[in-house]
Amino acid sequence: MKTLAIIGSNGLLGSDLVRYLGKSFNVTPINKDNYQPQIGKHFDIVINANGNSKRFWANQNPQDDFIVSTASVYKSIFDFPCELYIYISSSDVYENHTEVKYTKEQDEIDPKNLQPYGLNKYLSELIVKKYKEKFLILRASMILGSNLKKGPFYDIFHNTPLFITPKTKLQLITTHAVADIIRTLLEKSVICETLNIGGEGVFDFTKIEEYVDNKLQISPKAETQIYEMNVEKIKSLFPDLKVSNEYLKDFLQYYQNKTSK
Repeated sequence: MKTLAIIGSNGLLGSDLVRYLGKSFNVTPINKDNYQPQIGKHFDIVINANGNSKRFWANQNPQDDFIVSTASVYKSIFDFPCELYIYISSSDVYENHTEVKYTKEQDEIDPKNLQPYGLNKYLSELIVKKYKEKFLILRASMILGSNLKKGPFYDIFHNTPLFITPKTKLQLITTHAVADIIRTLLEKSVICETLNIGGEGVFDFTKIEEYVDNKLQISPKAETQIYEMNVEKIKSLFPDLKVSNEYLKDFLQYYQNKTSK
C-alpha cells in the first residue's frame, strides 16, 4: 500500500481526505501539532491541502498570507521528500473567474492582475512546478465538507448574516468528490497536470430557499460573487463529475444526517 501524507489534516478538505483516502493508502495526517516530528520522512505521495483559505483576510494582509500560503508550500516540498506532490490551489488564480471561457487551465495568467490571495496561490503553483518532477495542481472551486467552519452555507446554518448577495453564483464540489477525483487521477497515473476541479455549472443563490429552510440574513457589506471554471479537462478524466447543484444536495443530505444524530 502506497504511503500518502496529507498536510493540513485538520482543515476542511484535509480532514475528509484523511478519512476518504484512508482505505486506499497508508495515510499520515500532518498538521501544525505534529509537523516537526514528521520532517524528513519520505512518502510516495504528498497532498498539500494546507494554507490560508480566508480570501478577505489574505487581501487585507498580503505579507502574512504569503507566509502561510506560499512560504509554507516551499518549505513542505523540502521537508517531505516524495515521488508525487499534489497541491490544492484555488480558482482565484484566474484573472477573470466569472465565466468558463476565461478559466481554461492552459490560459496564460498575468500575476499583475491578481489580488494577493490569488497571487499567493499562483506563486505556490510555480514553486511546485519548479521543484517537483512529478506533480498535480488542482484548482478547486468552493469546497463543502463535514468540517465546514466558514462561508455562506455555514452562515446560513448558524443564522448569521451572509456577506454575499442573492445574485451570487458559485461553483461547488464536495470533499468526497475531491477524494474520488484524486483517487481516479492516481489510478490513471496522471502527472504533471494542472486541473480545474469543481461541479459543472454554478449554484444560483436566488434559488437557495429551495434547498434550505433557514431565513436568510444579508449583511449590508454583502457583495455579489461569481465563480465558474472550465471543467472540460477534468471531466475527460473523471466522467462521473456532477453539476454544482447536485454536489450541494449531497452535502445538505450529509449535513442533515449529521445534525439529526
